[in-house]
Amino acid sequence: MSFDTDLRRLRGPSELKALAHPLRLAILEHLTISGPMTASDLGDVLDETPANCSWHLRKLAEHDLVEETHDGRGRRRPWRAVSVGFTFSETGDDAATRIAGEALREELIRREVARFAHNASLDSDWDVSTANQGVMWATRQEAEQLAAEMKDVALRYRERLTDPTQRPEGARLVWTLSLLSTEPE
Repeated sequence: MSFDTDLRRLRGPSELKALAHPLRLAILEHLTISGPMTASDLGDVLDETPANCSWHLRKLAEHDLVEETHDGRGRRRPWRAVSVGFTFSETGDDAATRIAGEALREELIRREVARFAHNASLDSDWDVSTANQGVMWATRQEAEQLAAEMKDVALRYRERLTDPTQRPEGARLVWTLSLLSTEPE
């Protein structure tokens, strides 16, 4: 499986809106983790109709977030994620971009908090679920450095997502969410 190695930088309200939909995020997540899948495969995994998954795949493809692999025939056409992960900013001069970025951020937080609440409540031989919260005084440069360091930690393990041979024995999917916000002046 070949992916763009850089995080996809989402720009503009249409790209942000395209991903701010729960099913589209789920589709992109499954394609990233599991590799190419058809609309029918995704429908089975996500408990959706293949037609609905197909429609959302086409919407994601309009923004170059997914593409057909061209390995299938007829209705069994696999799709794949174009890159592993994305980044975006909800700041800027354009109100539409800010609103769309806020919607995507809120959906991502909602998904990850729900996932954490569900997974942390499950009995497991892995008891590593944790929540950390902190507050500090920092300059803008220090906050930017902290954000870059948090991103670097997550990216350190990214190759394992796309290359199963890089996964140590016993490795499992581990979900992370890093948030950094500042108090308004």
